[in-house]
Amino acid sequence: MSADHAELVAELRALAETVLERLEPILQKAAAPVPAEDDAGGGGATCSTCSWCPLCALAALLRGEQHDLVTLVAGQASTLLAVLREALDAHDRGGTETGAAPTSAPPSAFVPIDVRITEPEPR
Repeated sequence: MSADHAELVAELRALAETVLERLEPILQKAAAPVPAEDDAGGGGATCSTCSWCPLCALAALLRGEQHDLVTLVAGQASTLLAVLREALDAHDRGGTETGAAPTSAPPSAFVPIDVRITEPEPR
């Protein structure tokens, strides 16, 4: 890898870390369960429309209300961010996981095969 490529990889990794750090609190807030409303009515706002419609979910999100679909998607996105962060950490460690041997060359899709061409027998 050339110096330009190494610099680009470092910048992309820094960008990914920044994006992950900014998205995590937002997704955790959206994935948090709705607190129960108390008798004084000071609890969290919940959406009273359908629980599956993406348009209702978007409207609830814009109004600052909790919606089942938003909660579900945010929970899944939080899991995805955790996997991405783990992949970035594994890449930073050089790909050496416990029990895995470090490789000196990147894996290749090329597999050499032997090809033998023979003449058909005359009939």
